[in-house]
Amino acid sequence: MPRSTVNGFLLLLIACLGLIQPARADRPKFSDNQIVAMTPGYFKKMRQAPEFLGAEVYRHPQRGKVFRVNVRANRNNETENLGYAFDAMLALSQYFKRPPKQFVAVLHFNSKGIAPVVCTGDAKCTIAHFIHQRITYKEWYTKCITFQGQ
Repeated sequence: MPRSTVNGFLLLLIACLGLIQPARADRPKFSDNQIVAMTPGYFKKMRQAPEFLGAEVYRHPQRGKVFRVNVRANRNNETENLGYAFDAMLALSQYFKRPPKQFVAVLHFNSKGIAPVVCTGDAKCTIAHFIHQRITYKEWYTKCITFQGQ
């Protein structure tokens, strides 16, 4: 992914996440299956969101609980599509009975021969930056996320 595209994604993500309020203990808590079932509705409420393809919560042997969102993306709007996917995962993460350890956003493209882009982010680190502003953007970018399939 070109550097300017990644920077654009990150700026959009910061703007979207500024609207999310910090999680409070008095919020209702839901099972993993309930959160997965709520995810399509969250995407429907977002204007200009990418096409939602699916979500899942699973346990990775080394990384722990993972919340993954799959979307159909347009190559021209790649950064915005990643922003929507992370916005949904962060917003819904406050409702888990046991929160995920990792967020994974997978962008699938209509064009043949283009591999999906996978962005993996440590949940605590991502929340520390975007929700609580406890770490800097640079720390988040260098320590919290990785990209594959670019």
